Amino acid sequence: MNKNNKFIIIGGDNRQTHIADYLGGKGYDVAAYALPDAERLCSKSLKKEIESSKYIILPLPVTKDGRYIHTMTETRISVDEIISHLTAEHVVFGGMLSKALESKIAKKAGGVYDYFRREDVTVKNTVPTVQGILKVIIDNVDYTVNSSRCAVFGYGRVASLAAEVLSSLGADVTVCARKRSDLAKAEIKGFDTCFINEFCDIAKNYQILINTVPSVVINNEILERLKKGCLIIDVASAPYGVDFAAADKLGINAILCPSLPGKVAPVTAGRIIADGILNILEEEGYG
Repeated sequence: MNKNNKFIIIGGDNRQTHIADYLGGKGYDVAAYALPDAERLCSKSLKKEIESSKYIILPLPVTKDGRYIHTMTETRISVDEIISHLTAEHVVFGGMLSKALESKIAKKAGGVYDYFRREDVTVKNTVPTVQGILKVIIDNVDYTVNSSRCAVFGYGRVASLAAEVLSSLGADVTVCARKRSDLAKAEIKGFDTCFINEFCDIAKNYQILINTVPSVVINNEILERLKKGCLIIDVASAPYGVDFAAADKLGINAILCPSLPGKVAPVTAGRIIADGILNILEEEGYG
């Protein structure tokens, strides 16, 4: 066995399962641990599998509570346990690594990389994310996207693509942002625009709200003015952008939708991550 050609993928969802399949199809030796429906599950202990591997792929996000590796299985693996098995020969990849965790790994491993900070990964990842947004809308409304009135909060990669896709389906889209520069970009694309702090004045006109801003922007003031039956979809990272307690109290359907690519397009999302990792190996001279 050539250790320099071996990956171990630890934890995660169906994206990581497809990362294993994709890398295996490219001729790499791949083992998997704590993955749903993986064909390459470890035959040895986690410690021995890590010792016999050079590359370690952790999930996206690596951890949700700061203590245990994120996984869809019942297996509980502490972050510290994995770190304890690392040596200077290991190269570790993970998604949404905190600076503190990245620093801890760097003290033991020969290299550590956050694949979700790469432009090639995040740009491509917007497509399955927006596909997921569309699926959530279709699953939760009894009317067509065409002619619906939608507000998109933020104007980053996901928000801008979501606005374009919804508009292409005939929705009336308003982009809500804090920065004049973001509103200017949206106006150039032909969208109506509004400062977030002024949205409450027009909130009653909208049927669907999509948030990408990772701070509470859809607050109680806005929620109280929404029409009955309004759907809110939050795809932002923590601490998210909706006051969910207030929405629940008001009977508003507000849905938190983390990790949409892994739920609606795990094959594509897995390949995007795998290609990002292979690009890192090439750029950094590994192999």
